[in-house]
Amino acid sequence: MNILIATDGSEYASNALDFMLSFPFPRDSKMTVLTVVDDVPMLQAELDALNDEQSEALKVATSRLHEEAEELVAREGARLRNDDWPGETMVRSGKPADEILRAAEEIDADLIVLGSHGTGMAKRFLLGSVSDRVFEYASCSVLIVKKKTEDEKSAVIESGANAPYRIMLAYDNSDIAHEALDLCSSLPLEESSEIKVVNVLPLITAYRQDIRQHMNSIWLQKKQLMEAELEKAVRSLQWATPNVTTELREAENISNEILNAAEEAGSDLIMVGCKDKSSIKRFLLGSITQHMARYAKCTVWGVRNKNSKD
Repeated sequence: MNILIATDGSEYASNALDFMLSFPFPRDSKMTVLTVVDDVPMLQAELDALNDEQSEALKVATSRLHEEAEELVAREGARLRNDDWPGETMVRSGKPADEILRAAEEIDADLIVLGSHGTGMAKRFLLGSVSDRVFEYASCSVLIVKKKTEDEKSAVIESGANAPYRIMLAYDNSDIAHEALDLCSSLPLEESSEIKVVNVLPLITAYRQDIRQHMNSIWLQKKQLMEAELEKAVRSLQWATPNVTTELREAENISNEILNAAEEAGSDLIMVGCKDKSSIKRFLLGSITQHMARYAKCTVWGVRNKNSKD
């Protein structure tokens, strides 16, 4: 797996790297650490109006930002190498979201990893608008790592070891849901890890009694089919861990119900398939997967088939 880790030096970005070091990614994965020096928000006319002293001060400040960026990726890269992960480092200049997406395309990344948001004074590029844009426009999967509270922090593990995880797989039997299922089943999880496969059937309100009678029969059949598909998913996932359960829910708001289920289960990670990025489907998709990525209290892995065509 080819993984791009975007960092801005904030505690949230550091937390994302902590996740990388404890999660059971395939050991032949390649990690690339990227940071972006954000453009100075000045128009060309404003730059032209600077005197020599001001221009020199701007040049010195920009040079220092690049030095800090190189130091940052060197530190983070060393943390990965100390845990026996091969990888490289990159420093880019420009608009953070654009540079992250461009770098992911250039290295043919399978996964982009971001912290939930950043707080640094100079490099605040892991803010929601950036992670939202990357999650929406990336051609590969995106992992949004959320910072755990003090009470939820995982116990310290030895270098090279993996922590047990509680994973919730949002599953609707679509092609991309099968991609997420296959990915989840391929992870070298610790035996005590838990996976819950959840499907949420949207409630349909019909006010006429004759329509309700027809819909009830169709709905019952749909529910039975989904229950059978969930059981198939269990058999696939038992290669990864014996601790697999399913849950079928009904709700008006699918994304909120998945978030509720994850919170009730104490999930560490939600895995959800992201359909293709065509303009129409992107609009339809945003209300579900993007809502989950933004508002989930735990980490969210949006699985996307990077080889699919819009």
